[in-house]
Amino acid sequence: MTEVYRVRFRSRSVRKGLDGLDDETYLRIVAAIHRLRENPHPPSMKKLTGQEVYRIRIGDYRVLYTVDDKAKEVRIEAVCKRDERTYE
Repeated sequence: MTEVYRVRFRSRSVRKGLDGLDDETYLRIVAAIHRLRENPHPPSMKKLTGQEVYRIRIGDYRVLYTVDDKAKEVRIEAVCKRDERTYE
């Protein structure tokens, strides 16, 4: 049996940012985040250069996150449109 990771959001503003999305986009992003619970290192993820931050793309959006394998935790750092901002 695969261990399930806990998903946490860096801040309430990250979580609230999802609320402004249209229903279809919201559901696609939330489904992708839920899949990270089972596999936080999917083949489609990319590691950001020089950081311990990973990225998955969902359409025009990206989810930036960190993984703590010891604590079995995925931390969502940002959900943003691909052309809006980069992770700092």
